[in-house]
Amino acid sequence: MSRRACPAFVTVSPGRDVHCTHRAGHGPAEDMHQGLLRVTLPDGREHAASLVWSTSPVPGDQEHLRRSD
Repeated sequence: MSRRACPAFVTVSPGRDVHCTHRAGHGPAEDMHQGLLRVTLPDGREHAASLVWSTSPVPGDQEHLRRSD
């Protein structure tokens, strides 16, 4: 029996969603998700990047948000 894909996603910019690449059933206690996105470096090179997120509050979130501006 194969597990279905995780339905979690985040919107990184208008019209650009990153979907979780794990199968459903991964770490429900942790509520952690991971997805891949393409990024362009200042010199024009493109790379794959990982994005990890949680839908639950994580200690330090407010500080990270403050520093991300």
